[in-house]
Amino acid sequence: MKKLLIFDLDGTLADTLPTLTESMNSVLAECSYPLVDDAHVCRSIGNGMLMLCRRCVPAEFYDDEGVYMPFLAKYKEAYARNYLDIDAPYDGLIEVIAELKARGYAIASLSNKPHRYTVDIVEKLFGKGTFADVRGMIEGVPTKPDPTSFLDIAKSLGFTAENTIMIGDSEPDINVANNAGAECISVSWGYRTREQLTAAGAKTIIDTPKKLLEILK
Repeated sequence: MKKLLIFDLDGTLADTLPTLTESMNSVLAECSYPLVDDAHVCRSIGNGMLMLCRRCVPAEFYDDEGVYMPFLAKYKEAYARNYLDIDAPYDGLIEVIAELKARGYAIASLSNKPHRYTVDIVEKLFGKGTFADVRGMIEGVPTKPDPTSFLDIAKSLGFTAENTIMIGDSEPDINVANNAGAECISVSWGYRTREQLTAAGAKTIIDTPKKLLEILK
């Protein structure tokens, strides 16, 4: 039986870092806080918008809800204006995903980015209907590494955790697969290095999308 492949979005399907940094710095500047660079944002993403904002405001406000919650609201407004400013997915992914589908694999996406943005970006980059299911962060539903959405996607498409593979570039992707009892393929072209992925427990790491075609016969 062919498997279900669930792809992360940020750092796995596409480089969304420039839009994240641009939005973040526009709000930091508005609040007269120090700006951050791509490297700081890169280290801070993966656990949703709230944690991103807490990690980007000045450190003394990390635990100050009175600061980071209003900041989050401003960030959401800023990001809503530019989240679709992404021209293309990572090189080779369109062709690789088309080939995997031709081989009989089901394709889905799961991100900690808000659901509407996740759907819009995936459909812009790959076309509507390419992915059998696309899920982002939904209010009231725990995000990765909690396995709730992962398992729900699998069940809705007729798969179990045992025949589902998570493909992602960061720790939440490795951990959601572990928590679900599924396999994970980690990618090194995203926002974590091979060393960071290995330290997080990655068992299979690939350096190019085409490697998926060698692994997934």
